[in-house]
Amino acid sequence: MKLLVIITESPWGASLSSAALRFVRAALEQGHAVPAVFFRDDGVYHVLGGRLSDDGLLRPSKAWQSISGQGTRLLVCSAAAARRLDATATEISGGAFQEAGLAQLWDLASRSDRVVVF
Repeated sequence: MKLLVIITESPWGASLSSAALRFVRAALEQGHAVPAVFFRDDGVYHVLGGRLSDDGLLRPSKAWQSISGQGTRLLVCSAAAARRLDATATEISGGAFQEAGLAQLWDLASRSDRVVVF
């Protein structure tokens, strides 16, 4: 099954971001395809670097980068990033995240079996 995951919550505002990461990891382990994770709205804050979060855990960007090594593209809404971040997603995370528009999101959604939003 092909799953498209959309992250709209910031990594600090709710537990949904960690649930999304666990969901994607579990889906990949079970053999499902996750061609992309799309970060939009406050979800673009997942691209911010740094070594540790407030609770001492790895920053979300590092955790998501481990997923990208498994064939999942990490896409950041270009409009949301322009409104919320000072630099482009690729400048912030060393190229692990790519900027994308809503047209690309629509294309991915049309080719997926399920779309899951966190």
